[in-house]
Amino acid sequence: MSAVTADRPRYATPTRVDVTDCRTDRLPDRIRANRVDGSEVHLERRGGRTFLVTRPRE
Repeated sequence: MSAVTADRPRYATPTRVDVTDCRTDRLPDRIRANRVDGSEVHLERRGGRTFLVTRPRE
């Protein structure tokens, strides 16, 4: 069994994770968990919900 992690992006397209019910002190952890190497991460509001959006750098 190998414990090697990949250093390459996990996503090729923008991702959107619902963080509406996430406590604000947990947002940095969610950002780190969903961040793609060199990507832009921001919060987006849509229809009363809050999403953490990751867009890979071109």
